[in-house]
Amino acid sequence: MAPIDWGQQKGDVRPPQLPELRVGAYITNISSIDLIDDRFSVEMLLWTEWDGDPPLNPSDDLRILNGIYDGDIQRFERVSRRSIPTGNWSLYRVRSEVVKRWRLQRYPFDDQILHVQIGLDDPLQQVNLDVTAREGVVVTPGLLLPGWTLKEPSVYASSISLMSDLGREPVAGVVIRRQPTISVDLPIQRRSLLFVAPDFLGYMLAVALCCMSLLITHSRDDLILAAVVSAGGNYVFIAEKLPVSAMTGFIGNLQLIIFLGILYVVAADELIDNHLSLYNQRFSRLLRIMLLPSYVGITLLATALIIP
Repeated sequence: MAPIDWGQQKGDVRPPQLPELRVGAYITNISSIDLIDDRFSVEMLLWTEWDGDPPLNPSDDLRILNGIYDGDIQRFERVSRRSIPTGNWSLYRVRSEVVKRWRLQRYPFDDQILHVQIGLDDPLQQVNLDVTAREGVVVTPGLLLPGWTLKEPSVYASSISLMSDLGREPVAGVVIRRQPTISVDLPIQRRSLLFVAPDFLGYMLAVALCCMSLLITHSRDDLILAAVVSAGGNYVFIAEKLPVSAMTGFIGNLQLIIFLGILYVVAADELIDNHLSLYNQRFSRLLRIMLLPSYVGITLLATALIIP
């Protein structure tokens, strides 16, 4: 099918009065969820129904538009084609890595949407894309993502706005060209409790060391130093497995709470032992008794307030 200049002025997703190409998908596998490189891998069976002339069937020109083109990373292979009462039916086996900008400010309490956008390879090719009437998208029941909970997928007709004429002559009255697409969304939710112990063990150890420093009168400086090293090491560990954007959310706030708690322990301990005790022994002993529960209470309350 030859490329044709087209565009919509009123936000329509599909150009009118064209044969319809309906698309459906059966997701067989999701793997390689890479938080650092912003990508994941998807495998699916994709079928199309074309109600126009068979020689003009554009199904072979479909691609995953937000996929990664690098050698054999993306594969779009037709495995079957036959005539049906409503037109022409084609089946493809698809495999691709997909670009995904993760939002990790809520990590490890985050939800993500695995978004796959399907459209024609030529952004100016005219086509009337829609979703199949039955089973627009299905996820294989055997699909398991370790650490994630799968939710109900969705599929819908959408479009990509092209803020350029791509070197072609401008079309009168058309400001934005729109490339019709089919969007497949698979919401996933992280199982938070699976990540709390391994990812935040250093912070837990730092809090425990601060509590021990308030209970043990000897080697207190060593315990405080160990708490600082433990908290700092935990932050470095998480920074190596997550992008910088994740540090601006829950993790960054938790790190601030842990270090402020350490400063609170050091400052309060120094103030009570070396200053207040010289003026009022009874009052300083009372403050010493309240120091440990106040530290634990403030730390737990502050942490609860920042949990998304």
